[in-house]
Amino acid sequence: MITYRALELDANAAQVGLIAAIYALFPVLLALQFGRLVGRLGEGKFIIAGTITMILTSLLLVFSNSLALLAIATSLSGIAHLACMLGGQTMVALRTPRESYDRYFGYYTFSASVGHMIGPLLATVVAGSNGVLPKSTSSAFLLGAFLSIAALVPVLSWRRERPSVEAKTNGEGTYSAAIRLVRKPGILAAIYISLAISATADVLVVFLPLYGSENNFSPYAVGIILALRAGTTMMSRFFLGRLSERFSTYQLLMWSTLISLIACGAMAFAKSAISLAIIVFIAGFSLGIGQPLTMSLVAQKTQPEERALAVSARLMGNRLGQFLVPAAAGIVAAASGAGAVFIGLSILLGSSIFSVKRQ
Repeated sequence: MITYRALELDANAAQVGLIAAIYALFPVLLALQFGRLVGRLGEGKFIIAGTITMILTSLLLVFSNSLALLAIATSLSGIAHLACMLGGQTMVALRTPRESYDRYFGYYTFSASVGHMIGPLLATVVAGSNGVLPKSTSSAFLLGAFLSIAALVPVLSWRRERPSVEAKTNGEGTYSAAIRLVRKPGILAAIYISLAISATADVLVVFLPLYGSENNFSPYAVGIILALRAGTTMMSRFFLGRLSERFSTYQLLMWSTLISLIACGAMAFAKSAISLAIIVFIAGFSLGIGQPLTMSLVAQKTQPEERALAVSARLMGNRLGQFLVPAAAGIVAAASGAGAVFIGLSILLGSSIFSVKRQ
């Protein structure tokens, strides 16, 4: 909906990419500091703070009738999302039995996919499709505020909880501790793979509406395609526990990334909504596998007292990719169209396969 609001405000492809990059800018700068704080204050408090910030951000987006204000609201949205994800992922990492990481991170990301599936459908229904402010997107942002309020209710009791595991309290600085952490075998590779997969998934969400606009697909068709991507991602994550019983983590990462690479390249040649939907169906399933597996890898290779910082380092990598890749994608789309962005995503995913091989 932020992309559609930008298009309503006459943003070009480069500006759409820049706004998407701004979403990740402050999380890149704040992720490690948040990681230290969540280990001292508690995971529940971060989830509550992020949800409250998302409510306020949704309301600000309603009144974002300039690109500058839209960029500010988008950056706050990124910070709110970081707090929720850091709190949630750290909670799962610390409260899950070690042998069940793949399964429970699969369930955790499955729940996110439910929202990703329902959200685009609800948004396009309430927003309308005539592209006229404020009807087209303001009602969708109001819906986002109400959904965030509903999400806050069941977690309010967590405000009194202490951290599941207290973070280390030595004299080592946050960045020094993070550098030491990522030097552990497998951590840096897991962060890079996660960066590539998360950046690809986010760029698809941002640029599929633009690609649909270039090819005269209706917003309803694009909303259905985005919901389809989330639906197949949800399916893959729900069954991840069973898949991990039959295949190793690295086999799953290798094959899912390879399939995603091929699917992203094929999107550039989809000239009908039906063909795009079929390709996105495949990509949604394969992209859905990678994220929970990299969460599991980071949790497996770290000690409980340093896990919050490790989760934040992984999220920092994700946000770095989500900052750099959309900005580059916007430049590519401005010069060659949104289809060229999908080719670029294939190249990015291809580079991450080498990280999988080295593990």
